[in-house]
Amino acid sequence: MPSVLEAPTADVVTETELLVVWQQPSTRAMIPVGVLTFDGETYAFEYLPNVAHVAEFRPLLGFRDLTKRYESDELFPLFHERVMDPTRPDFVRVLDGLSLDPASATPWEQLVRSGGSSEGDTLQVTPFPRESTEGWTCTALAAGVRYLAKKTVTTTDGQTRLYSDVELEALLGGLVPGQPLRVIAEVGNDYNADAQLFFTEHDEPVGYVPDWLAKLTAPCLHDGTSVRAVVDRVNGLSAGWHLRVLVTLHVGESFADLQSRLDAATCSY
Repeated sequence: MPSVLEAPTADVVTETELLVVWQQPSTRAMIPVGVLTFDGETYAFEYLPNVAHVAEFRPLLGFRDLTKRYESDELFPLFHERVMDPTRPDFVRVLDGLSLDPASATPWEQLVRSGGSSEGDTLQVTPFPRESTEGWTCTALAAGVRYLAKKTVTTTDGQTRLYSDVELEALLGGLVPGQPLRVIAEVGNDYNADAQLFFTEHDEPVGYVPDWLAKLTAPCLHDGTSVRAVVDRVNGLSAGWHLRVLVTLHVGESFADLQSRLDAATCSY
């Protein structure tokens, strides 16, 4: 199935901050640990303030000092190794799936669009939440898409059904950029009490809200603050499950409130 090549909300030209998210070994929770930035000339990385209190976390390779701001004229090796080598035979196909021009795409553009990770990787990057007229927005890849064909899920709106591989492909293939999605909380998830899923207007599950992001939106869902999503891009099966659906969340909470809770969410693991 070809990619749906529409311009996503997170424009690679204007995106200057990426949140660095790390997977905790014991819980497999994805936890924000730092911020990677690029102003067009200089790359910078610094840890979030409370990262020292995150259980099991150890300094990332090349970034031993948890309090230092690191700067470089070149992309740091830890992140550069997550950028595709142009000599790979699947380079053009993968960048096409990311809606990037293989002839001109920069390493930074690749990170913004791909998340800089492969399935099973313990580190990824994602666009940092940004202030909006509505409150704040955040663009992220839907998580757990492949599991929708393996289990039913109970949410506050009811229970999903099992999907065959064919049905799941038909569901994903029917998604279009700009399509609205609902965000609904899962019930009885022992792994993540804040788990949430994206649903179409026809009550079809598309995937999970990433764990770290669900932790930020959970209080908003609980108190009735508006939390909605929009499909940005859909890729075919060849892109890999972790790159299938890109969405943008729109949340009615003030950006100032989000910033104060981001630190709290980090140190709560």
